[in-house]
Amino acid sequence: MNAVPFLLFLFSIALVHGLIPTIKLCSHESCPEVSRMGLGGLHLGDSISGLTNATQINAWIQAGVAQGITLFDLADVYPVKGGDSGTSAELFGQALALTPGLRDQITIVAKMDIIFPTTIDTSREHLVSTLDWFLSSLGTDHVDILLLHYPDSFMNATAVAELFVEFKSQGKVINFGVSNHYVSHFELLQTKLDEVSGNSIKLVTNEIEISVWNPSYMNYNSGLVDHAYKNGYHNLGWSSLGGDPVGGLNRLFVRKGKRQERILHALRDVGRAMGIQDPAVTALVWVLSHPSGVIPLIGTTNTDRVAEYAAAFQYVGSMTVEQWWSIGGAGGLCPLADSQCNYSEYMPSE
Repeated sequence: MNAVPFLLFLFSIALVHGLIPTIKLCSHESCPEVSRMGLGGLHLGDSISGLTNATQINAWIQAGVAQGITLFDLADVYPVKGGDSGTSAELFGQALALTPGLRDQITIVAKMDIIFPTTIDTSREHLVSTLDWFLSSLGTDHVDILLLHYPDSFMNATAVAELFVEFKSQGKVINFGVSNHYVSHFELLQTKLDEVSGNSIKLVTNEIEISVWNPSYMNYNSGLVDHAYKNGYHNLGWSSLGGDPVGGLNRLFVRKGKRQERILHALRDVGRAMGIQDPAVTALVWVLSHPSGVIPLIGTTNTDRVAEYAAAFQYVGSMTVEQWWSIGGAGGLCPLADSQCNYSEYMPSE
């Protein structure tokens, strides 16, 4: 069967049942099945622009599950703004406790190793204590996917690999991956894991920024999307709608500037041609259309928006090559030469 019609067929089945489709996170036999879109916990515990009580967060989780979103991305440093680090996971755990059985319906990603503002710590002591804190905060006996949040230039890769084997044998962690890691970092850790685990533990993903606001990893920037595509795993894409990575204003849809105008113009033009009114949905379709199977992570805490974003899946497979490149080009993706790209506007000043 031709791949594109088959993909559309799978999406259509899921949409008939009102659910976001699922995808196997990587090609290894033990890889988990996850929803094709995830929700991020950056704004949980954020008193400025997020949710700050367990009842609200419970409703947010259940709104996602109702749409078929079962992948939830947490970090020990969330929220970065508007609250104390760690509050996000603690509130998430309290929210889960309000609905018996809800924990079993979802996949929890737990990111760790950042100590703001100046340190990355992948020592045994730090990772053990952070994992135990996650388990206690979430009220669970395991996390589904542990990610090293940021590459540690001082990491003892063999020691980390041995610790991962220990976590696995204890049943505290089911799967492992990384976030914001370049290919060399990913392959170093995987090599050491192969050595100490007898090839039994494979990294299941690399969570990186992927959006029309920052499309660089899809082309020339260190080959991270190509690495995932080649090696049979799917990237988790943070800030897939241009959200600020430290919890500030959305860089694409809220902040103003010439680059925002250029990208939004392209999104609206393509949206009109495809019958999509919401440019954010068009931006999601752009990410979802990439053949590597990027899994976008959405930071909204608005339950209505969760349902609206789910509508993107009915358009997957319909975006033409020309439409995809018109949006990518507006974001700075270079079809001909790297020298054409200019990311001076990537992080606009407040």
